[in-house]
Amino acid sequence: MKKLFSFTITLVIFVFCSSAYPQGGAPGLDAGTVRDSTYANKYFGMQVHIPDGWQVQDNEATRALIERGRDLAVGDDKNLDAMIRASEQRSLTLLSVFKYAPGSPVDFNPSFMCVVERVDGLPGLKKGSDYLFHVRKGLAASKITPTFEREIYDTTLAGVEFGVLETKLTIGKLEIRQKYCSTILKGYAVSFIVSYSSNEELRVENDMLHSMKLQM
Repeated sequence: MKKLFSFTITLVIFVFCSSAYPQGGAPGLDAGTVRDSTYANKYFGMQVHIPDGWQVQDNEATRALIERGRDLAVGDDKNLDAMIRASEQRSLTLLSVFKYAPGSPVDFNPSFMCVVERVDGLPGLKKGSDYLFHVRKGLAASKITPTFEREIYDTTLAGVEFGVLETKLTIGKLEIRQKYCSTILKGYAVSFIVSYSSNEELRVENDMLHSMKLQM
């Protein structure tokens, strides 16, 4: 059960409002490719280096985790479930990477994800921190409620301004932390989500973030 908590919190990034959007992606948008430990996406001009040994999940495996995570996140809250399902129609998981293969006998499995959500129907979302304001509201509404130890702040990755939201969840003796980094590109909120339980795990995932290249 513990192994699913990281992904469950990650899932709630999809929930930030109930406004209607045009469905579907822009022409040319796809999930990208992984080759020689490098993830590449032509639509966003993006490249990210994946550490040796980390497990890249295919679309089918990611979809299965989303289904299981959604149930844990929403419980019997039908409104939240409907919001998540509607948002999934506007979203695409570009990259889902775990340190260990899902199901490995470990207390916690660090993960690194890139998720995009179409936001061109909301002109009030001008930058990543605006998007994360709504992400924070979605997280607070979920059945697994993390704590927020600092306000949303801005940082620069690959020469682009990103908003950053940090969360913490304590499960027994295990302390799980997540960092959401979001920006607005080509009508999409582009979010990187790192999940970790130690400084060493954070160091590796920060290296992944700083390996990113964006050609705008």
